[in-house]
Amino acid sequence: MNAVYEPKVLYDKFQKHKIDEKLSISIGSSVVIDPSKIECLKSTKRSSIYKLFLRTKHDQYPIIFKIYNSSSYKNNVEINVYKKASSILREFLPQIYLIEENTIETWVFMEFVHQIRGQLTFTPKHFDYIIPTLAKLHAETFEDNFTKNKEIWKDWLPQYNSKGMSAERSKYIEKTLIFLDDAVTDKRVRDIVKPHYRPLVKAYQNGPDFFPELVVNGSSITHGDLHMQNICCRDVTSNAPWNIQFIDWESAKLAPVWIDMIVLVEILIAFRKDWQSQGDEIRSHTTELYAKEMNKYGIMFKTPPLDLYKMAYLQRTLEKGLHTQLRRLFDNRGGELLPYHLEKISTWGKELGIYK
Repeated sequence: MNAVYEPKVLYDKFQKHKIDEKLSISIGSSVVIDPSKIECLKSTKRSSIYKLFLRTKHDQYPIIFKIYNSSSYKNNVEINVYKKASSILREFLPQIYLIEENTIETWVFMEFVHQIRGQLTFTPKHFDYIIPTLAKLHAETFEDNFTKNKEIWKDWLPQYNSKGMSAERSKYIEKTLIFLDDAVTDKRVRDIVKPHYRPLVKAYQNGPDFFPELVVNGSSITHGDLHMQNICCRDVTSNAPWNIQFIDWESAKLAPVWIDMIVLVEILIAFRKDWQSQGDEIRSHTTELYAKEMNKYGIMFKTPPLDLYKMAYLQRTLEKGLHTQLRRLFDNRGGELLPYHLEKISTWGKELGIYK
């Protein structure tokens, strides 16, 4: 398990490794870490996140300090985003002040940026202020732009079309089919799952890649986990595209661009029951906006954007979403999106022909 250090122990480590001096050089002015303001915000098996305060001659300001377990592959992806890809992704990241590594841990000191969640009551109109930045991230790493910098991504960035990731999708599908077999006899969920069971088993015969159109229409660097806790902005008061920074890049990969849109938009619709009556309007508007923003960079999609959106949702849900919801249900940890997923697979699946 990743270490959680008491503030005094952590401060002593900072002193031992001359972190004040190294941060001062990186930032370009003299700073010291305030030993009385070291707060652990979150800790998991893979990483621990602390809020620190840097003191200058005249004031102080917060930064984030993240400790990564060096043995975790997912940590490796995020660390390399900050270490190797920051020259390309700088606009979309918090500022990285310092990276320290050893065989056990990697330390990253970065700018403190405010999550959108908690800053305002999020409404569908706010997608207009986020999607332009997402489209720019995708456009700047889209297809040929990714290839011309392939040495940067080499050996560490997962790629959707790789044999390894295809095998992983197949593995999840096998587990999902086992869960579905269990679900039709489980009194907690059988009435929900049983009407969908046979069509789903038939649909899964067409996997693991249900819609080749997603790859044909282009891939880029995708964040992979774009919920509101991972989207940050220094100022959300303007009625214009926000200055966005994305955090927690452990799920980043080269993948079809529409998968990010599904996590950003559709999963939020699924959770927000008060939005679902206007779901079609939200989908139409956000897909049109995203396609328009990509068009500004010379990228046009061969397949209608709303179809690509639905394909991306079905692909993600069939390969992993159903598995996650069923596992959570069997573990007594929720599974509240299961009926939503099943309904959308049924309606959009028929529309897009996954049962052929």
